[in-house]
Amino acid sequence: MRHLVLRLILATAAAAVAAVTATALVGHLLDERDRLRAASEADLAALVGLAEVTSDREALLRGIGRTPAGREGRLAVHVAGATVGSSRLGPGAVAPAEVAVDGGTVLVRPAGAATVEVFVPHLAPGTSELGLAALLVGAGALAAGAGAVVAARRVRPVVAELAELTADAAAIGHDDPLPAPRPTTVPETAALATALAALTARFAEARSRERKLAADLSHRLRTPLTALALDAGGIGDGPAAERVKQTVASLESDVDALIRAAPSTEGPARCDVAEVVRRRMSFWSALAQHSGRSCTVTAEAPAVIALAEDDLAAVVDALLGNVFRYTAAGTAFAVTVVRHAGWVSLVVDDAGLGVADPAGALSRGVSMGGGTGLGLAIARDAVEATGGTIHVERARALGGARIRLRFTEARDQ
Repeated sequence: MRHLVLRLILATAAAAVAAVTATALVGHLLDERDRLRAASEADLAALVGLAEVTSDREALLRGIGRTPAGREGRLAVHVAGATVGSSRLGPGAVAPAEVAVDGGTVLVRPAGAATVEVFVPHLAPGTSELGLAALLVGAGALAAGAGAVVAARRVRPVVAELAELTADAAAIGHDDPLPAPRPTTVPETAALATALAALTARFAEARSRERKLAADLSHRLRTPLTALALDAGGIGDGPAAERVKQTVASLESDVDALIRAAPSTEGPARCDVAEVVRRRMSFWSALAQHSGRSCTVTAEAPAVIALAEDDLAAVVDALLGNVFRYTAAGTAFAVTVVRHAGWVSLVVDDAGLGVADPAGALSRGVSMGGGTGLGLAIARDAVEATGGTIHVERARALGGARIRLRFTEARDQ
């Protein structure tokens, strides 16, 4: 393909150079003809002036010999029935005229009792080679243009195959099932298709290993969680016991979700942000009540995005976990879900001290308060996976931190 593109570039460049050169040669030929006519008229006028004052043959021959047209045999004087110089018309045609003859034009002018003529050829001496060169260059331009057209037709299937490979690569990025392999005609695109197929296989294998690892880990957690649930049932009643039971129940729910997780071929992941937020707030609102925090939840449904429910739930837990971890007990917070102009915004506000370094807070492994530094990084990775953005700002109403995630709204399928 690289050689094909190079040939296309060379053919196009050759066509352009040849066309410009041919145009320049034709223009030069036209200029030469104009200059030849002007010079011939000047020689004619000079000899007319001489013929008006003398009819001496020797003087006229000397005058003819002093002009370029005369030296080239194109100038003549008709006087007293005789012709001095080289004539194209003969002594009979003595009327002032511009007469077309073979190879050019004869200009005739009166000069007292005499008549002077000068022959102006269609082509200046030595320009016939330029005409042939212009013809050859023009033919070269046509040939190069034809070559460029043929090369462009050869490039068309390459562009079509690259477009198909681009669509296949986009399907890998969205975890969509790939279409059946299509035949390729260009060696480079065939090699690219082979590499893409290998990458797809490795990606699928990595996803399968990831799900298997999550399932194995979940099964390992099942036994200690069961024991913890039994112990929680024996600690009696009260607010502390209720919180422990709710926490254990939440962990069991998450473990069950991990066990059920498996590679899906039903299309891209989707979830309703409002529904996920309401479900997770049933857990976080209990903790907020225990710690004396007032919380407000406003969720406009439906607000569907291209993200799995478990992934979005992890984002919500990470954001609210930061609120509980980095603000004092009793600090109020609010969770809002809004749809607008093709976007779904998930906003978490708090009444704390805010974030001193918003850019640093979004860096993976960087913590503003001694944590793991993964909370906001998890949220950033999830929102950017859907083509959205994350912003760390100052909350207008509560005065603390505002974490605003803008997801691209999923289109109906």
